[in-house]
Amino acid sequence: MTSEEYWTASDGTRLCYRYDDFTDPWKQAPLLVLMHPGMGSSERLFAWVPHFARHYRVVRPDLRGHGRSAPGLDKPLTHERLALDLIELMDRLDAPAAHVMGAAAGGMIAMQAALRWPARFHSLALYAAAAGIRPDRPKKGNWLERVAKNGVRQFLTETARERIGDVAPGHLKWYLDSAEGVTPEFLSRFVPLMASEYYPQRLSAFNFPVLMVVPDPDPMVERAEYELMRKHLPNCRFVTIPGAAHSMISEIPDRCADELQQFLREIPNA
Repeated sequence: MTSEEYWTASDGTRLCYRYDDFTDPWKQAPLLVLMHPGMGSSERLFAWVPHFARHYRVVRPDLRGHGRSAPGLDKPLTHERLALDLIELMDRLDAPAAHVMGAAAGGMIAMQAALRWPARFHSLALYAAAAGIRPDRPKKGNWLERVAKNGVRQFLTETARERIGDVAPGHLKWYLDSAEGVTPEFLSRFVPLMASEYYPQRLSAFNFPVLMVVPDPDPMVERAEYELMRKHLPNCRFVTIPGAAHSMISEIPDRCADELQQFLREIPNA
C-alpha cells in the first residue's frame, strides 16, 4: 500500500507525508522514518522504498516548509517544533518508537528529536548530517543572499555538482523539481535556525545504535565535524563513501540504502 497523507500538527500547521507499507498485514511491522535534506522533499527518497517497504512500514515526511507541507510562517520556528513534528507523526502512526534515517538537515532535526525523546528511537542513521551547522558555514557560500536574489532552483542549479555530483541531465532535472515548495522566505528562517546550535558533545547521551554515512570528502562539510560526532557517539558505525556528493541519498540511493539495510540487520529484533 502506498499513500500520500496530510495531517495537522499541534500548532495547526498542515503537513504531508508519504506512506509505503507492503508488510504482511497479520504481523506487527516496525516503523522506519526517512527524513529528506533541506531544500528537498520526500520525493528525494523514492528509490529507498523498494529496499525496505516489505519488512518495514516506511514513512517519508515532507519537512515543514518543504514539498507539500505548509511552512507555518505565522508560527514560531524552533528546534523543538521541528523535532515535535517527527514525534507527533510517530504518534499518528501508533509507533511508540521507530528506526529513523535523516539526511543532512533531516538528520539534524532527527538528532534534536532524539536529544529530547531518546526512548522514541530504536536506532538513528545519519547521512551527511552534522550536529548542527557551524555558524560560519552558510556565510562561506552566501546561501541566503543567493537564494533571495535568484530563487531556490537557481541556487541548487549553481551548486548541483557539490550536492549531487555529475549526474545525467534527467536525473538533475528531477533533483531540482523535487525541491518545489521550498521558498526563500521560509529558508530565511530555517537556515539560521539550523546554524543556531552546534552540539556534537551532546550526542554522548544517545543510548541506541547510530549509523553515520558520510561522503569522502564531503564537498560541504569538513571531515573534522564528522570525526567530532563520531568521537562522542557511544555506539556508532561509521561508513565513508569515496567520491560521493553531499546529497548522496539522491545521487546513489541504492548504495546508501544498502548501508542502512546492513546496519538494521545487525540490530536485534529490528
